[in-house]
Amino acid sequence: MKAWPSILVYYLCGVLAAAQLGKFAALAPRISQDLALGLAAMAALTSLLEICGAVFGGVAGRLLPRLGLRRGLLLALACLGLGALAAALARQAPLLAAARLVESVGYLITVVAAPVLIARTAPAGQQTAAMTLWSTFVPVGLALGAWAYAHAAELSNWRWAQALSVAAALALMAGLWRTAVPAAEHPEAPQAPAHRTTHAPKAHGVDPGLWLLTLAFGLYAVTEVGLLALLPSLLVQSGLPLAGAGSWTAAAALANVPASALAAWLMRRQGSLAWALVLPLLVSGLLFPWAYQVGTGLLPQAVVAVLINLISGVFASLVFALLPRFATDERQLSLASGRLTQCGASGALLGPPLMGALVEHGGWAAASWASVGLALASAGLAWRVVRGGRVTGNAAAGPDMGSAVS
Repeated sequence: MKAWPSILVYYLCGVLAAAQLGKFAALAPRISQDLALGLAAMAALTSLLEICGAVFGGVAGRLLPRLGLRRGLLLALACLGLGALAAALARQAPLLAAARLVESVGYLITVVAAPVLIARTAPAGQQTAAMTLWSTFVPVGLALGAWAYAHAAELSNWRWAQALSVAAALALMAGLWRTAVPAAEHPEAPQAPAHRTTHAPKAHGVDPGLWLLTLAFGLYAVTEVGLLALLPSLLVQSGLPLAGAGSWTAAAALANVPASALAAWLMRRQGSLAWALVLPLLVSGLLFPWAYQVGTGLLPQAVVAVLINLISGVFASLVFALLPRFATDERQLSLASGRLTQCGASGALLGPPLMGALVEHGGWAAASWASVGLALASAGLAWRVVRGGRVTGNAAAGPDMGSAVS
């Protein structure tokens, strides 16, 4: 159990990074009013957190092991804190966008380095549980960000709310230092896995099946992050106070957490895992028309948003838990993490401004039906991975890097 304090710190770094996405979603109504920005512009600023991941995710997966993953994580925390401080001082939209880019660097480094550190540090036989825990960092971070920053803004204003990010970054930097694992115990150099996958990746890249899976994840991110980013504005437009809208958005994001527990259970079963990768996308996709509604009462749209994230969260959690199966060693896992980050970040970057623009030009219904189409396309890609025989219900199918270095 000595490894778990370090795993928890790595996980909390991811939570803080994801909270910066929920932060802007929750503060969007206040920032929009203060700086005279439209819905599409605010959605673009929200998703700007993902720009570095979308452009440099693959590059980061190659370079971070050379820099040192723990050193990279310290740099990431510094960027998250400094970016929040700069956002608090910004008086114009371009300056706010520049601050957001600094946060984006921190987000990229975190989401590439942290899962590799978790997989490497996890005790023998517990890598699946550790990676399933990691799969919840986005919903937990989104939920905490939407709830905490909305309430902080209610107590003061959106600028002072940024202090939460600065304080959390400093606390995690101290925690990362205190829980440092000796280099002799967990060296930075890549380690050979205890078990190899049955489909070895190419020497120069990642398994071809991973491209299909990460592309499916990217389309999933377009719809899910787009919904979560616009949900506070949708609920405020329906008459709910900002704090209440933030709380409902937090509930929708947190719905992914019980889904991760179901995903961990499915990882240990034969025969059910393949369908579990596809069906959540199909079912949740058909619910989007009921989520994007205004003027029909608060309860339906808020509850449906929770249901969408509860159901689709099974797919997202399985993607993270399956990631080590596409890697033969730590270097390949870092590459796979970078590719997943790139596709997921691209989807999260595109989702809010795309849905915001659709709402501005075609109403909320336009965003809903676009989400349905993207969800069905994502399910089709996931089915291609299943048909290719890449996914089985055997938790021991992939490498256990924790046992290789423990």
